[in-house]
Amino acid sequence: MNAIAYLDALRNALKDVMEPFIPTIPMAVYFGADALINSCELKTFVVQNAPRVVIGGQPNELYTLVMIDPDVPNPNAPHLSQLVSWIVTNIPGGASCAQGTEIVPYVGPNPQIGVHRYILFLYQQQARLDDIDAIESRFHFNVEGFANMHNMGKPVGLSYFNVRRQANGRNANA
Repeated sequence: MNAIAYLDALRNALKDVMEPFIPTIPMAVYFGADALINSCELKTFVVQNAPRVVIGGQPNELYTLVMIDPDVPNPNAPHLSQLVSWIVTNIPGGASCAQGTEIVPYVGPNPQIGVHRYILFLYQQQARLDDIDAIESRFHFNVEGFANMHNMGKPVGLSYFNVRRQANGRNANA
């Protein structure tokens, strides 16, 4: 994908969340054995368990992973946005997020209306984060505010995918 197409895809994924940026730290996301391809559409049964996320960076660096749904409850009227689906801090560079500290447990996507975007942001920490206050609600989360509060600045990594509401009575495994 050329640079212009890549930035257009990022603008679409990040609309109403933040300005597009160029990731500088590689991040691989796997649901089961399958690698996530940015902007793909996944079925709810595929994403019910937390993905395996492997990041680049140096072992002496620490990172935070934040996953949000900016389309809650309805992509056309996201008045509960942003929903935080997962937060893992203190991930060593060059490692899996399983080596970090889970602050907000993973909740798999289950959109009730339309197609929702799910965005995983990777931030580089300035220091170890051990004193993060509990998140009072998963709704009305602000990923940029969270990053600024913990002195992390702009994201350094990004992955994103879409999930469509499953029709009633339809086999979710089909």
